[in-house]
Amino acid sequence: MKKFLLLLCITLIFSLLPNAWAVTWIDWQSTTSGTLTIGSTDIHVSLSGNTWDLIDGDYYYNNSYTGGTSPSGSFGGLQPTDLIRIYDVGNFTLYFDTPVINPYLALVSVGAPYADVTYSFDSPFTVLSSGPNYWGYVDYSIDGNNFTGTEFNGILQFQGIYSSFSFDVLQPEFWHGFNLGIEDVVTSPVPEPSTLLLLGSGLVGVAGLRKRKKNK
Repeated sequence: MKKFLLLLCITLIFSLLPNAWAVTWIDWQSTTSGTLTIGSTDIHVSLSGNTWDLIDGDYYYNNSYTGGTSPSGSFGGLQPTDLIRIYDVGNFTLYFDTPVINPYLALVSVGAPYADVTYSFDSPFTVLSSGPNYWGYVDYSIDGNNFTGTEFNGILQFQGIYSSFSFDVLQPEFWHGFNLGIEDVVTSPVPEPSTLLLLGSGLVGVAGLRKRKKNK
């Protein structure tokens, strides 16, 4: 009975947590509007900021741009798609009409040997992957929530639930680009940690009560 209750507790806790899927990238219809589709759920995405243009990013995400090397190293095999290109400084914010989970930011050609470019974020991140590009340079640095690239190609990974995703570009450049992908979408309220703890404590209490009754 104790094993059964423990298994039930674990099952209930994980059933309340969002499911992780393969990374889904924004399908941009313009430089200000795109869509994320996960299963039967469509999330509308809007973008504010002074962008340059929207292009099919396949050339930049595959080995045509990385000097004949495999793109799996640069972009972690996650297969980004469209590419929004930027040349100016300023704030860029993506808004989602449904909260999204664990964003991935694919970056192309951020910075140059003669002019680094810094992205400043509101939340911490990790560099999931990086690799070669057309010019052969592979360099970056991190200072708190600031990421500085020198012809950087790769993916930054963020954790958490986002209704919007924002960053500031601090230096101008001829161009650099990005797309954003997510693991999942929030389709129902996510329980607070205290709720999960209460649920687990309650089930453990039930197990203890049954044990005391058995020993009487």
